[in-house]
Amino acid sequence: MPNVWIIAALTTGLVGSLHCLGMCGPLAMALPVGRLPRSQRVLAMGLYHVGRITAYSGLGLLVGTIGQGLLLAGLQRSVSIAGGLFLLLWVLFQHGKLTGLSLNGGRNWVTKPMSRFLQSPTLQAFAGLGFLNGLLPCGFLYVALTGAIATGNAATGALYMALFGLGTVPALLLVRFVPTFFPANLRRRFSVLMPVLTIALAFLLLVRGLYPSTVIDQTGHEVPICHGN
Repeated sequence: MPNVWIIAALTTGLVGSLHCLGMCGPLAMALPVGRLPRSQRVLAMGLYHVGRITAYSGLGLLVGTIGQGLLLAGLQRSVSIAGGLFLLLWVLFQHGKLTGLSLNGGRNWVTKPMSRFLQSPTLQAFAGLGFLNGLLPCGFLYVALTGAIATGNAATGALYMALFGLGTVPALLLVRFVPTFFPANLRRRFSVLMPVLTIALAFLLLVRGLYPSTVIDQTGHEVPICHGN
């Protein structure tokens, strides 16, 4: 995976977690860690985050497979352009420039089993909570998935989303163990980075689609475009 994609995935996870602490932060605080034996608490939090990253990786594998199929069909440039336009429209929607676009519906199928896991403080429950949390509809999840599908490869898509998940871990651990570390005013400052990062990723996808540095051969592999003699 090129370094630019690694940086994009990690940065999306980090900035996204800082912006979404209002949604994921309360859940991290509500985890019944205190009801476990002390010897299991660190392991339980580890399983929770492993579950989240596993869910993200599975979604990345899915959309990466779709992207790979589109690449083989010769549509990778179109996917990159469409992904970039989608992210630009998403930024406009988030800032009230557009209405009627909803990306966060249909959560009951995830939240109902999560509520049952919250009442059952076991190691398995923490892993399940993490996995289901990774499936919750979230704007930054869609941003990350757009990058993953644009990779055009199933394994790379899964890796991209795993890196996205790793990027979310520091803030969620801090809000759990040091809740005063991210006061509301600090979270508002970080929220300014959300549209900046999203627009940067959008332009990366648009440039990749409009000015490709590779072409696809008959076997579906990328071949670099050489310039000059």
